[in-house]
Amino acid sequence: MNTAWNELQTAFVNDHIAMTHGYRDLLEAVQSGDFESASRLASDLDKVAGPHIEFEETCLYPEVEESRGETYTARLYDEHAEILRAVVELQSLSDDAKPTKRRVKQWQEQLQHGLDHAAACGSLLSHLGTQSADQQQSLLNTLLLLRQQGRRWSELHPSLKDRD
Repeated sequence: MNTAWNELQTAFVNDHIAMTHGYRDLLEAVQSGDFESASRLASDLDKVAGPHIEFEETCLYPEVEESRGETYTARLYDEHAEILRAVVELQSLSDDAKPTKRRVKQWQEQLQHGLDHAAACGSLLSHLGTQSADQQQSLLNTLLLLRQQGRRWSELHPSLKDRD
C-alpha cells in the first residue's frame, strides 16, 4: 500500500475536519449575534483554511478540471471566493458591530455554503488517487510545505480584502 497516498488522504481529511469545525463555530457565533467571537473565529478560520485552500486551488483543482471541465472547477473557485468574502467581512467587524438582519442572513448562507462545500470537496481527492506514488509524495510534500508557510486564505486573494 502506498504510504504517501495514505498520508495525503489523512492530511486532506484532517484539514477538512478543522475547516468544518471552523465553519460550524463561526456560523453558531453569527447565529447567536456574538460578533466579537465571530470576528475572532473568522480570523482563526482564515488562518486554518489558507494552506488547504492553496493546495486545492494550485494542485487539486487543475486535476479535477482535466476530468470534470472548466465550468465545474470555475464553480469551485467561485464558491471559495463567496465563502472567503464572508470570512473577510466577519473578521473585520468591530466588537460593537450591529449588522443588519439581512447581512447576518447572508453570512449564515455563505457559511452554510462553506460547510456544504467542505463536505463535497473532500470527495474530489480521489482525482489524485491515480497519480504515481512519487507524484503523491510530491503532493503530500506540497501540502505540508504550505502548512508550514501558513499563508492565510485572505492572502491568496488580496483583492477581496479591499472590497467594501
